[in-house]
Amino acid sequence: MTVPPRLPAALLATLALLAAGCAAPAAGRAAPAAPVTALRAQVAAAPQPCDRPVVIGHRGAPTAAPENTMASFEAALRGGADWLETDVQTTKDGVPVLMHDSSVDRVTDGKGEVAALTAAQIAGLRVTVGPGGPEPVPTLEQLLARLAGTRTRLLMEIKWQRPEDVARIARIAAAGRADVVLYSFSAAHLRQAHEEAPRLPLVLIQGGGLADPPDGLPLAGLALDTGLATAERIGAERRAGHQVYVWTLDDEPSWQAMSDRDAAGLITDVPDRARSWVDARCRAPRSGQPAPEGTP
Repeated sequence: MTVPPRLPAALLATLALLAAGCAAPAAGRAAPAAPVTALRAQVAAAPQPCDRPVVIGHRGAPTAAPENTMASFEAALRGGADWLETDVQTTKDGVPVLMHDSSVDRVTDGKGEVAALTAAQIAGLRVTVGPGGPEPVPTLEQLLARLAGTRTRLLMEIKWQRPEDVARIARIAAAGRADVVLYSFSAAHLRQAHEEAPRLPLVLIQGGGLADPPDGLPLAGLALDTGLATAERIGAERRAGHQVYVWTLDDEPSWQAMSDRDAAGLITDVPDRARSWVDARCRAPRSGQPAPEGTP
């Protein structure tokens, strides 16, 4: 279930007054046009949730719950995130799980490389880094099932891994009913994933020290770190038909700067605060989740 956009209390009150003003007049008495016109003007001027930029919960909402866990994703949805962002690693026996690092050491109560542990071993671990109690490590299929049929888009990073694992991840993402965008630092990974799941949009991640060239990939967009997300670069990518998502933005000056540069999305650890900030500075009413340009 997708959390619906929250309407401000003042807007709800105004809509109630408008409904009352539009009620059928008593017999023999004309409805007063001027007050209704004024109420409609108030409704039109009231703040509305925004289409752009979209708010993307980085690993869910890791300041509210342990990162990349179902509790973190649910916190991001409650906070009003338009999209979720996550990272996919693959276990020794080929099960995609949601974890940023290649090892479990930093975030869980266990030790070892994800690729050297079985899915059963990963299932026995708990993510302990972050607020709240310990949480299980989700599988990719669990998150896809949660988002199936909703309007919440999943920005799914394919981490550095074996070609057969990249192919498996892409097939699983394509088989689900969730709205998935594939993204990665690796152009080769994206090319292989595109062969397995040609209908899923592709986003190439670029950072200061990691910037694979697109090499003819049919990209819907790029995810840039703040150092690369200049006004000139964002403008050039938009003219090329690419959406630009910027990471990781956790404060108002950053949100303002990237909104002014027409970034399509704000990737943030604090999606609830970003949602409130974006809605308070709305420039266009929300008409639904905007698809990345170039999406089939």
